[in-house]
Amino acid sequence: MIVVRERVELLEKNKPKQERAKRTYEAILTAAAELLVEVGVERISTNIVAERAGITVPALYRYFPNKYAVLNALSASCMDRQNAVFQQWFDQYLEQGDPQLLADDIYGLLKGTYDVTQEQVGGLEVMQALRAVEPLRDVRLASRRLVASQFATFASAFLGRPADRLVITQAQLTIDSSYAIVEMAMEGQSLWAESILREGARMIQLYWQGILRSD
Repeated sequence: MIVVRERVELLEKNKPKQERAKRTYEAILTAAAELLVEVGVERISTNIVAERAGITVPALYRYFPNKYAVLNALSASCMDRQNAVFQQWFDQYLEQGDPQLLADDIYGLLKGTYDVTQEQVGGLEVMQALRAVEPLRDVRLASRRLVASQFATFASAFLGRPADRLVITQAQLTIDSSYAIVEMAMEGQSLWAESILREGARMIQLYWQGILRSD
């Protein structure tokens, strides 16, 4: 595990606007993703990212102050894709107004999240870096809290009661469990991934069936 005790700047210096700058920016993120897979998060540096991207280190520093900012941008891209799956899945059933429909399709949420993460180069390694690298852990927790808060708001509307501490706790358990199941599926052999997603979905489904019955 990488431990960085001093405060680290995670924000990009510049967001590219011109096409050439955008291509350079994307090349940096692609290089970082490939290197995460090849050498692991501990050995990544701005030097080897710049070399892989085909640019100079000063050119990289125009966009990112350090390697953690590069990893943060890469992680944000992955989490945005995952969160979009959740939003689309929930919106699909929100219109129908039946919480049981959501409970019956937890697998759809897990599989969608798994697919978009698997499609991203270094998707698994990005998820692991969010846990292993201290400056990124707060980013990961903030993203999970945001999704859990949204889920709690929706769940309270479905359940017809305020988003109190119990609903928030139920939402956090659901969201954290979902991402843990997806990561477990990605870490395992491909033959086991489907089984892990199915069994994980069944576990969460049973949990929410109990909540719906009690309400």
